[in-house]
Amino acid sequence: MKKYINIVLAALLMVACQPEHFRTVYPEGNPEIKAEVLTQDVQFGRDSISFRVTVDEKQTPLSQLQVKVMVGLRVAATEMVRTPDYHYEATLTYPVPFGPNMPEGEQVKVYLTATNVEGTATNLILTGCTGHRPAIESMYIMPPSVNYAAIGKGKQMTYDPAKEAFVAYDLKFPKSVQFLLAVVGTKFGRVDWDKPVFGMVGDNLQMIAKEQFEAEEAKAVVLEDDNLESIDTIIFNPLTFELTFGGKVAMPVTALDVQTDLAEEPAYMSKSVAKYYRGAKIFFDKDSEVEITGVVDLAKAYNLDWMEYLGGNKVKFLGNKGQYYVSYKMEEDYLVVEPLYDLTEPDVMYVCGVGLGQPSWTPQATSGWGFDSPNQNLVCRLVAPKTYQVTAYMLNGENADFDDYGSLNFKFFHQHGWGGEESGGDYKQEGLTIHGVDANGLTKKDGSTGNEKGNWIATSAPIEGIYRITLNKNTMTTSYEKIR
Repeated sequence: MKKYINIVLAALLMVACQPEHFRTVYPEGNPEIKAEVLTQDVQFGRDSISFRVTVDEKQTPLSQLQVKVMVGLRVAATEMVRTPDYHYEATLTYPVPFGPNMPEGEQVKVYLTATNVEGTATNLILTGCTGHRPAIESMYIMPPSVNYAAIGKGKQMTYDPAKEAFVAYDLKFPKSVQFLLAVVGTKFGRVDWDKPVFGMVGDNLQMIAKEQFEAEEAKAVVLEDDNLESIDTIIFNPLTFELTFGGKVAMPVTALDVQTDLAEEPAYMSKSVAKYYRGAKIFFDKDSEVEITGVVDLAKAYNLDWMEYLGGNKVKFLGNKGQYYVSYKMEEDYLVVEPLYDLTEPDVMYVCGVGLGQPSWTPQATSGWGFDSPNQNLVCRLVAPKTYQVTAYMLNGENADFDDYGSLNFKFFHQHGWGGEESGGDYKQEGLTIHGVDANGLTKKDGSTGNEKGNWIATSAPIEGIYRITLNKNTMTTSYEKIR
């Protein structure tokens, strides 16, 4: 026990004898700042402000110099500069961007704060530089690329003194449109980058450079509103950079004539198949009654998943309120209703594959995968939480590569297009004998691995008919009910 106590006492003595390590404490000090503006005039968005600054401290080492360039209440630039030792001098230059609420003749000021290592600070406000706005005597709504058809070759805006803004009325733009705002636009639909051009950097509308846009550091302005049928008004305030728009409010349809209300060769389809359809975006209200004319037999032509037939020329719409693609396949006399293609799981799912087709009375099964037409992929409606329903024509024949597999082969996707999907191996099959292929895919006769990973593939038993397919993610089952 004595030995232990002696060791402890010796250790305490050693600690007590160690020299103390503390930082050097300096006097409070007083940094002195001298500065001179070297730039008397700047054009916002084009020029920079330069100034000469000297900081001295006689008693205490310097620490840092905070620089803040202000235009009115707007911070144009800010930086923290290290200032070691007792003396610092430099010529500093900062670009002055063009932003909202920067009027002509606004003073560009530099706020300087010098601090020493003891935290003593000295402030100085540097004045004597006047800011000037770039000339904005005209404004054009210009396409982001020359092949952007939604707004053609551009539209010139008119200045409205009462609104202090550039305005464009009677536009015929879609409810979702992209564009750049340019002081000068060419007749060929190109932007003149030698004059101010406005676009988006992050969430902010500001003047941008061609190099920023080409490097995708800046993007086009995007206006969209699903509650509108189209955009007919755009207003731009060049002082505040406030951009507002309006249009014709979409009203739910109560009557639809497929021959007059649906256009030939709809633009939302691939050109290779659009010639077989008439189509348009139509605004529906949930549970609303719609009178449909122009089809041969509505009882055979209505969409089985998105409509309920009420008799005569009337159906009830079953989807949620909003815009939908309505496509009429002329040869099959069948209406296809689809949500807009940017809608994804969990709101909808898409089924795509080989051996499927729309459930018309003269159906055609697909022979290849794709998303080019409504017959290549079918939209599954959400009928309950995590439960999706689609009615499809299904045709199954022989499979030359596998003895116990047929030609019917499909998969459920989360979006319109490839990517985001369910795996058939995770689901039980009810009502038909369907293989839910796991992530390893199938093994071909020659021993190589096939590319059917995660697909739903029929057995070799023949299948033909209209089936209501239900994918239930709660129970992880796929069930099949034959309709006809």
